[in-house]
Amino acid sequence: MNMSPLTLEQFDDLAESGEINTVVCATPDPYGRLVGKRLTIQAFRSLGLSGDGINASSFIFAVDLEMNPLDLAVSNAANGWADIRLVPDLTTLRRVPWEPHVALVICDAYEANSDTLLQVAPRTILRRQVERARECGLRFKFASELEFFLAATPPRQAWELGYQNLKMLSDYRSDYQMVQAGRDDWFIEQIRNQMPQFGVPVESSKPEWGLGQQEVTLDYCDTLDMADRHVLFKYGVKQLAHAADLTVTFMAKPKIDEVGSSCHLHVSMWSTEQDSSLCWSQQPGGGMSEQFGAFVAGQLAHAADMTLMFAPTINSYKRFQPDQFAGTAIALGNDNRSCAFRLVGRGPSYRVENRIPGGDVNPYYAYSATIAAGLDGIERQLPVPDIFQGNAWTGEHISLVPTSLHEALRLFAECKMARAAYGDEVFEHLLTSAQSELVAFDSHAVTDWESRRYYERV
Repeated sequence: MNMSPLTLEQFDDLAESGEINTVVCATPDPYGRLVGKRLTIQAFRSLGLSGDGINASSFIFAVDLEMNPLDLAVSNAANGWADIRLVPDLTTLRRVPWEPHVALVICDAYEANSDTLLQVAPRTILRRQVERARECGLRFKFASELEFFLAATPPRQAWELGYQNLKMLSDYRSDYQMVQAGRDDWFIEQIRNQMPQFGVPVESSKPEWGLGQQEVTLDYCDTLDMADRHVLFKYGVKQLAHAADLTVTFMAKPKIDEVGSSCHLHVSMWSTEQDSSLCWSQQPGGGMSEQFGAFVAGQLAHAADMTLMFAPTINSYKRFQPDQFAGTAIALGNDNRSCAFRLVGRGPSYRVENRIPGGDVNPYYAYSATIAAGLDGIERQLPVPDIFQGNAWTGEHISLVPTSLHEALRLFAECKMARAAYGDEVFEHLLTSAQSELVAFDSHAVTDWESRRYYERV
C-alpha cells in the first residue's frame, strides 16, 4: 500500500484523530542529508502552512561533514550565519511508515526576507537545470540504482570500534545468490515493503558482490522527484538499520580490499509537449536519436571536468579502480559495463546509464551536472558518439575520469561550461566547499596507512 503523498485534507483528518502528532520539515544539505526540524501539528500549521516558513540558519549549507562552519558567501561570521526560511513543498508531504505518528515534508530554502529561492541550496541548483531544460522543450527522467553495505554490528559498537573489523551481514561472496537473499530478507523485506509506503517505489533488491553488500533499484520518475526519493531512501535505510541494530554505510569504498558501492544513474530524455521519449530514433533500425546522441555526447565531453559532482569525497576516488565495474573509462558502450556510459533498453525504455557515481553521491548535484553537460552537447549539436566495442579499461585512446579529488577539483575549476550553467555564485560555492574537504584531509588528518608505514621506520 502506498501511503503518500498526503493531501492537506488527509493530513488534517490524521492530525485531528491523533494519528499524526509530529511533522518533520527538512531539506537536503550539500551532502544529501536531510536537515531541519520536528514540529508539532500546531507549529506546522502556523509556520509551514499559514506562515512564512520555518526559520533555520544558513549554516546548514556551509558546514563540512563534521558540522564545522566553512567560510562561504552564503553563511559566515560576517553575516552572522543569517537565517533562511524552509518552505514546505506540499507535493512531498507523506507519512513515515516506521514512525506511525510522524509525517515528513521536504522543504525548499528561501532567503529570509524575500521570495527568492536560496541559490546554493541543492534543491534550487537542480530546479535551475530542470528549468533550463524545460525552456528547450525537454524534461528528463532519472532512476538511482544504489548499493550499500550492512554490518551485523550495532551502530554504537561500530562507532566505538572505529568502524574496524565489523561483522558483515554475509560471510562470503554472494552476488545474485538467492540463498543469501533469503537470509537477509528479514531486513531487506522492510526496505522493499516500507519504502513504497514512504512514497519511494522499489523495483528490486539483491545481494551484491561485497560482503554484506546490497543493491536496491528504484523506479524511474521525473528529475526532482527522483532526487527527493534518492535522499528519502538513504534516510529510510539508515533509520531502519539503526532500529534493527545493523550498521549501514553508503561510502563509495569502505575498505580498500573490498569492492566499492556505486550509484548508477539512469537517464532518459522526454518532450515537455507530448510526454514522449526522445531517445530512440524513428529511423529504420532505431538506436540513438540525433538529439539524444548530442545529449549523451555532452556527458562524455564533460565527464572528467564534472566528476566532482559525481564523486564528492576523498573516499569516492578509492573506488575508481579498473576491473571493479566502476565507470572510470570515458566511453559509450551498448550494454557494456566496462564503459562509464552504458546504453540499455530499447524503444520507450531506451536510456543511458552513468556508472561514475558512488553511493556517496548527492543526487541533486549529480542530476544537475548530467543535465548541464547534456544540454551543452545539444546546444553545440555534437554528433552521435561512437559505440565502443570490447574492454574500455584496456582500450587505446580512452580517457579516464580523474582518480583523485585534487585532479577533479582542478578540472572543475577550469570548466567554463559548469560556471556558465550554474552561475558564478553557485559555481564558487560548490568549488570552495569541495576545496575545504580536500584541505581537511591533506592538512588535518593522519591516516592508519601513514602510522603503519612510518611510525618506526623513519
